[in-house]
Amino acid sequence: MVNIGPSNWVITLTDAPLLSIAKYEEKLPENLLSLLDRLNGVDENWITENAFLGGWTLAAKSISWADRKKFHEKHGNGLIFSSPEDEWKHTCELLAKTTEYKKPEAEFRLMAQVSLDFHVLSTLWMLEVGHQYDANLTGCAYGNRMRRKLDKGINPLSIGSFEPYLRPFRTWRDEGIAAMRTALAAKKKVVALTADVTAFYHELNPDFMLDDRFNQKMELKLSLEQQKLHNLFIKALKAWAETTPLKKGLPVGLPASALVANVALIDLDRLLEQQVAPLYYGRYVDDILLVMENGAEFQSTIQLWEWLFKRSDEKLGWTDGGKTAIQFNPDYLDGSQIRFTNSKNKVFLLAGETGKTLVDSIAHQIHERASEWRALPNLPRSASDVGTDLVAATQSDGVAADNLRKADALTMRRAGFAIKLRDFEAYERDLPPEAWQAHRHAFFCAFIQHVITLPHFFELATYLPRVVRLATACEDFEKLRKIIRALEHMCRSVEKYCSASIKSCPEESPQEDAAVIERWRRQLLKSVRESVIAAFPPRLSKAGKVSWLNEMEKEETWTDLWPIADFDDQFAPTIKGIQLDQARLFSLDLAHMPFRFIGLPKEMIAQRGVPHRKAVTVLNDVSQLLPSNIVDGVTTLARWIKFNKDLPRGLLFPTRPFNLAELFVLVNEPFAESSQKDIQAVVLALRGFSLSEKMPCFDGRGVLQIPDGETQPKQTIAVSSWKTRLNSWVASVTRTADPDYLDRYARLNRLVNSVISQPKGARYLILPELALPAHWFMRIALKLQGRGISLIAGIEYLHASKGRVRNQVWAALSHDGLGFPSTMIYRQDKQRPALHEEQELQRLAGVELKPDKPWKSPSPPVLQHGHFRFAILVCSELTNIAYRTALRGQVDALFIPEWNQDTETFNALVESAALDIHAYIIQCNDRQFGDSRIRMPHQDNWRRDVLRVKGGIEDYCVTGEIDIHALRQFQSSYRSPRGPFKPVPDGFEINHDRKVLPLAG
Repeated sequence: MVNIGPSNWVITLTDAPLLSIAKYEEKLPENLLSLLDRLNGVDENWITENAFLGGWTLAAKSISWADRKKFHEKHGNGLIFSSPEDEWKHTCELLAKTTEYKKPEAEFRLMAQVSLDFHVLSTLWMLEVGHQYDANLTGCAYGNRMRRKLDKGINPLSIGSFEPYLRPFRTWRDEGIAAMRTALAAKKKVVALTADVTAFYHELNPDFMLDDRFNQKMELKLSLEQQKLHNLFIKALKAWAETTPLKKGLPVGLPASALVANVALIDLDRLLEQQVAPLYYGRYVDDILLVMENGAEFQSTIQLWEWLFKRSDEKLGWTDGGKTAIQFNPDYLDGSQIRFTNSKNKVFLLAGETGKTLVDSIAHQIHERASEWRALPNLPRSASDVGTDLVAATQSDGVAADNLRKADALTMRRAGFAIKLRDFEAYERDLPPEAWQAHRHAFFCAFIQHVITLPHFFELATYLPRVVRLATACEDFEKLRKIIRALEHMCRSVEKYCSASIKSCPEESPQEDAAVIERWRRQLLKSVRESVIAAFPPRLSKAGKVSWLNEMEKEETWTDLWPIADFDDQFAPTIKGIQLDQARLFSLDLAHMPFRFIGLPKEMIAQRGVPHRKAVTVLNDVSQLLPSNIVDGVTTLARWIKFNKDLPRGLLFPTRPFNLAELFVLVNEPFAESSQKDIQAVVLALRGFSLSEKMPCFDGRGVLQIPDGETQPKQTIAVSSWKTRLNSWVASVTRTADPDYLDRYARLNRLVNSVISQPKGARYLILPELALPAHWFMRIALKLQGRGISLIAGIEYLHASKGRVRNQVWAALSHDGLGFPSTMIYRQDKQRPALHEEQELQRLAGVELKPDKPWKSPSPPVLQHGHFRFAILVCSELTNIAYRTALRGQVDALFIPEWNQDTETFNALVESAALDIHAYIIQCNDRQFGDSRIRMPHQDNWRRDVLRVKGGIEDYCVTGEIDIHALRQFQSSYRSPRGPFKPVPDGFEINHDRKVLPLAG
């Protein structure tokens, strides 16, 4: 997705070639002015010219074999091959010896490759005309809805034209399941129908959007300029269709096509909502889910459909006498074929306890799959397990349905592989390549053996570019060459053993098999080449350079595998040439590594894919391209990340802009009132919305106010027992490679996953002092945010200039100041080193600990997170009696991350602090020393430890609950009541903001 645009709108691109986008964006003003002149001109012939329309390509859909059953009946089904490649080869060799059976059919999906001008025009149409159609859709249409502001007006500055797909999809699915559960709980019989339109985009004629009757129904109000734009856009859609073998349909890959397709089914929505009056009806693009009370006692799919036909005013009916498909045929869709094929429809008859069991089973599978996505990557203990895991994730048997509609094995295999690939992409970001090389090579070998083989590749082809990027970014050029060779071999196998077809292509205009396969092959290798460029390291290691020269920079690689005719003349397949192209893509935020990584602190992100700042391209004058408020916000952001003169293109038109949590890291004083206007300007420029006044900010009394939902009387704290080995500590001090890197990463992910998966959940997770590297923090924090868990963790030493290091605790705290759940990052320095810490830092590395941000007052900072008020002290800071005195009456709890061997001394300090501060003390020490606990000032001595842990050979968490409301009730009395807490100490005064109504006697 790429954002480019003039002063009042934003364009969204999907599936456009990266190098084409780069070429267009590098001359953006000229290209936009040229298009504007054509739009305003009298001549409209340009709209049907190939230069504007672009072209089309093919993507692998599936390999089917009509005679499979017949073949296996004769040749048997008991021969089992360990190698999918051997199984395919054996079957094809048997087929080649006879003409009795049809060849397997390789089916391809036609995809649009329209020009960038077409993308610009279509987005302009969406923002000027299309949003009016979208506004007519009711809430039952969940997918592909345009982004809007709170007042329901269109948001021209949003990232992308449509709402993110995941939340609407989950809402569509979950509300359907909830409707079934509610009805079954009321002892009703339920019938649920799921169906989708066959080849929806390919069979839709956009002429209906020029139909006066339809537009009157939509209450469309267009100016003369908008009417002209509307006519040009529909004309372009039809002209593009004529350039394809299908001679019909919408361009798949053009975002505006999704809006056109959504609106085409508006009468279906109205019919099912108003005439059927179901318990629930929802549509996600072309997938429908209908839940009704089964009062008619339906016994078959046909009965249900015919019952619906009678209430459809003849808009629904059978397509033929065989009753194999259903046609939706409203008066405005002449020339379109909107069909629901019976073989893909499902009807669920649910009643009583068995109905509840089935719905619960589906909901359980949804939860299990969602849990896999929520979890951090689980690195296999041995590289030998990688292939086994990949085969298990992509196997055909033993998979369970994760929703009502797509209860098929293919969907599960894709999801399983996607999760594994996501894990390996996380390893690439979090770990140095040499640390996990064996695991990665095992993954590539399994990918070649089990995925780049027929028929499996057609099911998982969409993931190929990501695997190629992974291999390139990690300098695995030997494996990359093997992947390319395997692709070439697979393409030849398709050509030799398969017939070819294009989905929805009319029978009267068949395409030659060889031409279809060759077009697909060329597109496949183009995507490989583009992925290599996007992910190519700006600085190759010595071994990586040798590997590239030996494996990739050979004439046969570039001529036999990737014909020069496929590429532009400027491309040079040399290390320097590819690095120049990678830097070009990076500057435009089109490379594998997001452009924003150049601005994040180096300790937070690996710099392997980030070119030198000198390679970044900038724009000098953007006043004619973007509105002033956007330019102001980007200018502020550029200043934050040390681009002080010109504005980088990657900031002006980002594809993956800074998230809110990262912005809190970039700003020097993110919570000062003086910074709020700058943050608001940057968020508007990057994200397209204005911040509310509820953003985290220090109040007049120096308390950091963090709005976060409703008042919670109790808080649940997960206290970790986590071990950082001494060698890891030394490596951090001396800035050398951590010998425990891989095992430590795997242990940490397992620990966090155990917290995420806890059935009752925790509100906070605390890790010890110096617990993890800074570049692991953000990924973990955002994962925990998805479960509503805030993270407080000690960060490894951050090295600054002049022999100084920082010892910081970072807190990723949830907040709802944006109107939706988000995360802010708070960073607090240890103000002075412990005595032994100071000595060891000097002895090992000659460095000294100095805080990046010394406290502005002698008192520790206080945080008000929602209703919960707490402070953080780092290990030896607890020994400072002035800090403890300053916190008395000010906080509900005190968090203390520690790396502390002197547990006996700290035992006395913690027990004393709980009584004299009169608050909950949450102490988290490294596991090798132990004594992590939650201590409270309870009147009964034996109840003062809410939890306490020590020792063990595995990392783990223990969860405890603290009742801050009960503590405040106790402290708000003029005289301490009899219980349940110890009386407040002499001189104790509760802060006014913590006072609540005391408990009656």
